[in-house]
Amino acid sequence: MPDQAVVWHAFQVDDELEKLDLDRAGLIHAIELAAHERSFITANDAPGFGSYLVYGKLGRGLRDYYLPRGWLKDDSNNQCAIRHPKRKLRIVPCNFDELAGSPTGRPSNRSPKGEVSKLTSFCNRTAWLPGLEVPVIDPHMNDGYQTWVLGTFIDNVNPVGAELSWPVGFDGNFFTQFGKRLILLSGEDDTGVGRRKDDNSPTDIVDIQIKRK
Repeated sequence: MPDQAVVWHAFQVDDELEKLDLDRAGLIHAIELAAHERSFITANDAPGFGSYLVYGKLGRGLRDYYLPRGWLKDDSNNQCAIRHPKRKLRIVPCNFDELAGSPTGRPSNRSPKGEVSKLTSFCNRTAWLPGLEVPVIDPHMNDGYQTWVLGTFIDNVNPVGAELSWPVGFDGNFFTQFGKRLILLSGEDDTGVGRRKDDNSPTDIVDIQIKRK
């Protein structure tokens, strides 16, 4: 059974997003933009460029959609993020592994992160959840914002997995624990987002009516 901190029913996810001043349409917009751009990557591109492109376009998509809706651009720590000054929320894009969006899996970031991620997860734990170790609050490590990550798995082959998650645990390289995970795309439902179409695949058949003179 999934953890109680995992929210995957669509109506419950939408309710949780509303509390954060977010919506499914905006997050999916960012994911679709990233998946579309990732679809042009081939084996001839530089190693790791696909992941960096996904990260950058996720951030671009978030900004395009949410800046007109009261969010602000956030370049702190060289991250392509957005923040909400009133709600004290920050949303940062992140490449997750293949368990992104899995209600029963435990995803993490695909590449090792550094000190920023450590501070992010530590600061997030200042908002304590039952069942988690009571944190030591250090005001010098916390700017007052709660940081969430828009974690995606996009590889042009498999269905996209995506979630908005609140990291509260970090082992020095990878996120190890999340206070809450909001599932957006499970990676099992073939929504067509991020799938590369085979050039040899059949095209749709369209009936065209022809009137005789």
